[in-house]
Amino acid sequence: LLKVGRPHVRTALQNLETYGVVETRPQSGTIVTEFSKSQIDNLFNETLKVDKYDFYSLVHVRVLLEIDACTLAAANCTTEDIDKVEKALRELEDCQDAKKRIEKDFAFHHAIACSSHNPVLASLLLIITPDIMKFYHKYRFCTVPERQVIAEHRDYIAKMKEHDSKGMKELVLTHLANQINFAKSQRKV
Repeated sequence: LLKVGRPHVRTALQNLETYGVVETRPQSGTIVTEFSKSQIDNLFNETLKVDKYDFYSLVHVRVLLEIDACTLAAANCTTEDIDKVEKALRELEDCQDAKKRIEKDFAFHHAIACSSHNPVLASLLLIITPDIMKFYHKYRFCTVPERQVIAEHRDYIAKMKEHDSKGMKELVLTHLANQINFAKSQRKV
């Protein structure tokens, strides 16, 4: 029916059992266990071991993901996507709380990632975002003047409207350059 061999199913069930998602009971078969959101979060963290990485490693992955997400957004975005990104930018511009501005900034970037129409890229960015934000708060990172950040964010929207994927890639690298340099300076090699 699904054209999946027994060995693959057996391996998948063993992996799920290792992570506590299913439980195999004699004479009863395999059942899905009940677990909380925190257990699911722990499962992802354990699988990815994100908490073991330094700020530079997270920033490096963010840059790689954002380049792909943003270039795809420029190629694939719809009018509705651009409206959502513009709304996220307005919310960022209107925010006066420094801590919330970081969250609004990531919401802006997430709106662009969603515009890529690649849900895996958007999800992967969401997975690493909380850890990056922890480092932002820890280091009080914000080395770029607010006006420059807003201008670059407006450039993101312009590149999307022009469907300029090449220009978008260059913009991502420019926009995240200070973050990359700061993260390198914090790296303990």
